[in-house]
Amino acid sequence: MDYRYHCQPQAEDYARAILPVPDGYPLRDGLPEDFREQFSKLCALMKEMYLDMARQPEAYGLTLVDIQLQDNRVIRDAGNSIHRLFDTMMRLSQSGEVRNHQLVVSAPAFKASIRKAQGAVSVPVPRYELILARLVDFGFSISGFTGKPFGKDVESFIVEYPDFPAMIDTVRAYCDCWEALRTNRASIKIWPEEFHHHAYRFDYKVTADCDKISVRQWIADEAKYHGYPEGVGEFYIAFYEYSRQFKGVKFNGDYLYKSKRIARDLQKGQGRHSLSLKLREMDRYMSEMDALPAGIREPLRKSSCGHCGFQGATDEFCKFRLKWTLENTVHEGCAFLCFEFEDFDLARVADYWRLLEQEYGLKRIS
Repeated sequence: MDYRYHCQPQAEDYARAILPVPDGYPLRDGLPEDFREQFSKLCALMKEMYLDMARQPEAYGLTLVDIQLQDNRVIRDAGNSIHRLFDTMMRLSQSGEVRNHQLVVSAPAFKASIRKAQGAVSVPVPRYELILARLVDFGFSISGFTGKPFGKDVESFIVEYPDFPAMIDTVRAYCDCWEALRTNRASIKIWPEEFHHHAYRFDYKVTADCDKISVRQWIADEAKYHGYPEGVGEFYIAFYEYSRQFKGVKFNGDYLYKSKRIARDLQKGQGRHSLSLKLREMDRYMSEMDALPAGIREPLRKSSCGHCGFQGATDEFCKFRLKWTLENTVHEGCAFLCFEFEDFDLARVADYWRLLEQEYGLKRIS
């Protein structure tokens, strides 16, 4: 699309990042077996709404920041306004009771919650009537709603989804799971801080027993979440599986050895990424490079030190400056920028781990 505002591609990113709902993922206690099918329908609906939001953000009351403006603070504010949709649905759920596939909402409680920060959301939602209007356009029925804020004389209203009545039960169950995530995050560990998932709406893992989700599934979801090309997810799964043969190597979203990060999947946004390896003593095993493919040697041909003076560094010394000699050429690099590899052939997995073995003296589990 030809976007005018920052919130438009951001909303489209939200739509694309809604993961497919697995057929047999382990449900949290209390959810019925048919919840997966119901939740899949909710996710499909929300994906449609986020795409619609990208097309006409003003209809949702989003913050409209010109896409040419490059100010991280206002761009972040524009992105946060996308949460108006979920925040309104959350407050509807918290302000009502489900009876026979109908959400009976207390109007005073809903209006009070919409005006302030409370519960699982942190900001008020001005002009909530815009969100209600879009919900109606996408199949919800809201009794007594005329497109304007509810008047003081309205005591309650009913929210339904006539084409699929169980949608109301699903929305309520999901909102309850989200609230449990917010209030009991440490025990649920749906997004441990080490994993790169952020608090994204409409992820099936909010409703899952996460202790039963395999690391392989986490990694596969990560690749889908970031829109990686086909096959890259398989590469990262193979990279993880290979790591398990080394003593002391741990994975928690990054790869650690003796509590220090040695490798990670480095996301750069817009589907761009690289495998980042933390190397410092390349000259010690540079002879190994002759046996490696050109794609692996290429990042070592790039100097990245700009002599920026960070933390008092000089031209003579910087604790973050790396030096190595490849093919009789001395290179200088920055420890914050080296080394990023973009060859994701499965055959390269063993080559990358060979570098890490040489760098850290890794020992294999016998």
